[in-house]
Amino acid sequence: MTDPATESERQLLRLAAGSRLAFQGTPAPVGTSERMVVGFRGKARLYYYAPAAESRLRTPLVLFPYLGISRPYIFDLRPDESFAKFLTENGVPLYLVDWGVFGPEDREVGMADIIADRIPSLLKQALEHAGASEATAFGYCMGVPMTASAIARDPSLPVKNFLAMVGPIDFSEGEFPEQTQADRFDVDAVVETFDMMPAEFVRSGFKMLNPMGDSKQFQSLVENMWNPDWLRNFRAMNRWAEEWVPLPKQFFRQWVKHFYQGNELVSGEFRVVGERVDLSQLRVPTLCISAARDDIVPPGSARALVDLIGSEDKEYRELPGGHISVIAGRRAREDVWPGVLSWLKDHD
Repeated sequence: MTDPATESERQLLRLAAGSRLAFQGTPAPVGTSERMVVGFRGKARLYYYAPAAESRLRTPLVLFPYLGISRPYIFDLRPDESFAKFLTENGVPLYLVDWGVFGPEDREVGMADIIADRIPSLLKQALEHAGASEATAFGYCMGVPMTASAIARDPSLPVKNFLAMVGPIDFSEGEFPEQTQADRFDVDAVVETFDMMPAEFVRSGFKMLNPMGDSKQFQSLVENMWNPDWLRNFRAMNRWAEEWVPLPKQFFRQWVKHFYQGNELVSGEFRVVGERVDLSQLRVPTLCISAARDDIVPPGSARALVDLIGSEDKEYRELPGGHISVIAGRRAREDVWPGVLSWLKDHD
């Protein structure tokens, strides 16, 4: 077959080839870094990523991501797009919690189950496996308020440092509080409609924050279809972005009432198993990171952590980009990951 005679014909071929690569065939490979299961609690699995570097940090890093919503392989998206690989190649012993995919049998799993039971248990299992006495706890997104609450509620937990990334603390900030106020969102009525909060319900809530997001994504796809490397990254990211998972209905009810409607971490009224969670009791060295263009967790919501905790060694960084671009993509590789690694080394 001879080369097309015109640029327009060549462009049509690019579009056809790009469409096949982007949307057809087997799912994009994700989460390919070597790991092993070293712990369990409920449906949660604790994965260990062994450090590859000869010079290793003494303090293991235990990552607590969001619960439900999406799968955690965003931290190990592709071999050249993997925060997990970056950390282990630089000597960080990494433990990642995968909360699992919840089903109707988990409908009554609530915030206390996570904060007072699963986080402490998985943290201690990681330390037992590592042969270490303390860990750096790493909360991402929803994992920040959950992990911060666990540490503040029980200051005896073996936590040496706390890394908080794009996690909401002041729930008066952003669009979600507007959508979920008690006078317009009857969470009890919504929850009792389902056995679980369906993945599609969760997806639609996030899509409402950025209604034009899918259109912009398609525009970007058309502009970059000529680039095979870009398309491979697109396929992996798109697989993650479209693989939603449900939430336990009791957890969702409590999250909305205590946080979005009550803003109880800021007011000091949040209680877990009858015990008040006072964030001023969180006194370990803390790095808090927000994203300047985050439409899920605005910078002000994340920054509230450093104002409320009792740590003397605490630092806040507002970085360019959005909610996901601090953990995956070129900006993450160049601006975020090296800074996190430097902080971990300084606090080892």
